[in-house]
Amino acid sequence: MIAGVHVSSSEMIVNRDHGKKKTIPKFIKGQVIPAKILRILPQGKAEILVNNQKLAVKTALSLTPGEEIQLKVMSKKDDIILKLIDPVQKMTSQQVSSLVRLFSTKEALPDIFDTKTAGVKTLLYEMALKSDKPDREFLPRLIEKMGMVWEKKLARVFSGNTPQADMKALLENLLQQDLKANILKHSFLAGSGSSETGKTALAFLETLENFQLLNSGSSDSGRFLLPFPIFNDSGFRFGQMFIDTGGKSKEEDREGDKVVNISFLLDMTRLGPLRADFSILKQEISGRFLLENEKICGLFKAGIPELKKKLGAIHYHVRNIDCSVAQQEEIRPTGFIETLVKARDDRVLNIVI
Repeated sequence: MIAGVHVSSSEMIVNRDHGKKKTIPKFIKGQVIPAKILRILPQGKAEILVNNQKLAVKTALSLTPGEEIQLKVMSKKDDIILKLIDPVQKMTSQQVSSLVRLFSTKEALPDIFDTKTAGVKTLLYEMALKSDKPDREFLPRLIEKMGMVWEKKLARVFSGNTPQADMKALLENLLQQDLKANILKHSFLAGSGSSETGKTALAFLETLENFQLLNSGSSDSGRFLLPFPIFNDSGFRFGQMFIDTGGKSKEEDREGDKVVNISFLLDMTRLGPLRADFSILKQEISGRFLLENEKICGLFKAGIPELKKKLGAIHYHVRNIDCSVAQQEEIRPTGFIETLVKARDDRVLNIVI
């Protein structure tokens, strides 16, 4: 579990005075280069290895000797500035398994949070997928409140100009608006793992952190996997939202011209597994529903005209929406996770649920 937060700039400045100038590798703005941390030096400096050459850099980052990282060249004029993209960190099979378990259960999860953690349940309700009316804020709210960007929220607070007198109130407000932070707070006050509820909450917290790890490793490809709660009378379960924004490599494309693919995968109580894939380009939209059998697919086909009408009412031009029976691998709960894990690492990963 993440035990603390170190807030700093993600940039490194190459010290040109370290050794001879000719030993500095040739950098190209925008290129991504692998590097290894050799040792930590005094006065906020570190020695790194780039292209088999040692460089001294000035940095406020918390680094570990032996750690392998990726750096992006941001500037090479007055100062050579390198920005940390992310550590070359591989997910273990145990970490991946925690994500799989969240989606694989066939039973609704009971209320795992007691009355002392009512704020956690409130946040889950706020983030839940609702079907009664369109919700334009569903995705932004999910990203903001699920805990995926908790460390970035803290960084904004501590790197800003918030007066010391206002800091406590601001942090308390943030704690109430973030699922991960709320669980951390109550776990700290109650004592880690002091009860069955506490142990379950900590296990759920670790799962959230594993989602952060999974998404940080695929952020450059523009692909992200987010869990979202779905409530019913007996408890709640989690569905999956897979977002593919096309990555950062197509710099020639304007942001507004990029095709965004969004997929939902959830196991419905009566209808079984459901996958919905939609492609969006500006106000153009196409999609498909993948279901377990022809009978259920027929029910969905009957509702497609109404769906097209509703999308048109919010100014979308619908090109095509259809429904078909899915191949088993298309609707299995591990599909999206496997896609991201394989993109990060070509190893064979044994997942134990």
